[in-house]
Amino acid sequence: MPEHGVPHQDYADEKQKADADLQYFHRPLHFGGHARRKQWRKPTEFYTLIPMLHIRSLTKSFGAKLLFENSEVHLGEHTKVALIGPNGAGKSTLIKMILGEDHWDTGDIVLRKHLKIGHLAQELPKFENRTIFEEAIRLDGRREELIQAKKDMEATLASDASEENLDVYSQIVEELDAVDEHTLPSRAERILEGIGFEKKDFTRSLEELSGGWLMRVALARILLMQPDLLILDEPTNHLDLESVLWLEEFLKNYRGSIILVSHDRTFVNRLVDAVWEIDQRKINPYKGNLDSYVIQKQERLKVMEAQYAGQQARVAEIRAFVDRFGAKATKARQAQSRLKQLEKIEAEMIELPDSQSHVQFSFPPCTPSGKEVLTIKNAGMRFGEKTVFSKFDWILQRGSRVAIVGVNGAGKTTLLKALSQSLPFSEGSIKVGHQVQIGYYSQLQAETLDLEHTIFEELELTAPTLTISQIRGVAGAFLFSGDAVNKKIKVLSGGEKARVALAKLLLLPNNFLLLDEPTNHLDSDSREVLLQALMNYPGTLCLVSHDRDFVAPLVDQLLEVQDQRITPLVLTYEEYLSKKVQETKLRMKSSQGNPKQGNMKSVTQNALSEKEVNESDGNSKPSNNQRRYWEKELKKIEAEIQVLDQKQAVINQRLSEEDFSSNPAQLNELIQEQTANQSLLDQKMNRWEELGVLLS
Repeated sequence: MPEHGVPHQDYADEKQKADADLQYFHRPLHFGGHARRKQWRKPTEFYTLIPMLHIRSLTKSFGAKLLFENSEVHLGEHTKVALIGPNGAGKSTLIKMILGEDHWDTGDIVLRKHLKIGHLAQELPKFENRTIFEEAIRLDGRREELIQAKKDMEATLASDASEENLDVYSQIVEELDAVDEHTLPSRAERILEGIGFEKKDFTRSLEELSGGWLMRVALARILLMQPDLLILDEPTNHLDLESVLWLEEFLKNYRGSIILVSHDRTFVNRLVDAVWEIDQRKINPYKGNLDSYVIQKQERLKVMEAQYAGQQARVAEIRAFVDRFGAKATKARQAQSRLKQLEKIEAEMIELPDSQSHVQFSFPPCTPSGKEVLTIKNAGMRFGEKTVFSKFDWILQRGSRVAIVGVNGAGKTTLLKALSQSLPFSEGSIKVGHQVQIGYYSQLQAETLDLEHTIFEELELTAPTLTISQIRGVAGAFLFSGDAVNKKIKVLSGGEKARVALAKLLLLPNNFLLLDEPTNHLDSDSREVLLQALMNYPGTLCLVSHDRDFVAPLVDQLLEVQDQRITPLVLTYEEYLSKKVQETKLRMKSSQGNPKQGNMKSVTQNALSEKEVNESDGNSKPSNNQRRYWEKELKKIEAEIQVLDQKQAVINQRLSEEDFSSNPAQLNELIQEQTANQSLLDQKMNRWEELGVLLS
């Protein structure tokens, strides 16, 4: 029996002879964490047949609970997969097993040789006190490791040019090339700006940032690493709409594979081309996005139900025969034969999925408020010398459903706090209407919970008139089922506390709700419960949320916070989204930098002459002679790049195939030639990118 979670070899026939050559190799290059694990290495002639990730016959249990049973699935190159399943189905466990952070009972998880994995977890990683930019380009320390490892390996090869050492050195060089360290600073600028940082923020210390902004730094670091496989767990949780749209476009053009866990249906739908559903201890693969998955799942269920009905009918027929003739001597042999058939059918019996019982949640009855919920005149908000907004006039009518929109840092949450009366305006006035009862949910709402209470006690004290079953139903809607309601608040994670705080708020008879990112810690089912409840909510609603699929059916008004002003928009939410999508595409289309990943024009232009920048930006149209000169230079550089590529291929082939054990000096010369050639190739590539900007 192999060690738990370690791939084993047990091949009995010629058909599997090639696989018998598999050997252990070092851990996958795991970015965004520090996992270590063993990995398969397959002979070169079979290497191209291996998928990027292959899970086969995987079984995993926690005590008496069986999470996976003989699960099979594989991940091909350039595939973007949504990993879905109800809370507790095993999504986090599967990710941990892929990363080598958790064991499995039986089966294999086979990773391609030298596979580089980047993982963004929901938990905040540990950071040392660096600036935002320094932390991003460190690549979680991997860059420094690689540079030092390259130097150490070159010293080792001078005296020991064994095949094993050459293989390790080749891998280090390949990874440094994948990191693309020569363009790292410019790519870091592009990515940091894309997810919401301004250039003036780059030199800020990480100690100054909130948890949400630190998660953005972690995301930037992962994207900069350009791993072969990105594993992203709720990557949009701490992003505003503009950053979500940028990330969506970035990942659409990402050349590696992606495993994505996200409750943002629109984000997932626009990105993935496959779905892995964890259901009935299996990982069921589907082609297409979530919409396509829903259709396929329905068809699959119809087939399964028909097969199940056929099996049940056959079982009933056999049992009837055995009951009728089993005791008769003339039919005894036939009865025994039928019993064997019954055993075979029951062993292969189709198991239908459990019917999903959707929890229904409705708000308690509330007293209607006056017609005008809020009346605001000449209001403004300042912090010291910083003006967030000013000269804000607005009347909020009863029954309105308002989304506050704008980039992060513009003042959306500040405005929501002011509307909730938890933060006073710096100037102007606000009048709350007749019988208005305000309920405000913020990301800090969890701090108001009593740490010594259980979840059940906290909810029961909020709504003492509810029955035990009603309280358990509300808790279940927010992912606390069974004995989980008896957990004390003090042992819960930050996300779990936020869900308890949200559940408490919705149990109160408020007629004016203000919600700040209410879906951040909910799974898809809980999010749907909340959405349906809000759709039927009779009061007035005002919310901040980047979840497009959640906001779209709820709101009928928009308030935009931008450039120190608050403006009621005449657009619908769908029209506003369309406008933002076009702006994001134009912003990314005009960018230029790294041809591998959709780049920023402004970054590349840092290296252009002032004259070239002006001409490429349209400040003065380049002459025909200038364009012909650039086109001629571009063709020349393309030819030079081709020659350098061929030269580098020859060097790499020699390093991988020739035996330098008796001539370490020649090996050292070849390594120096490889380094110099790569440096020259990078210079040519940079100029090629610049010319692409000028001629675009």
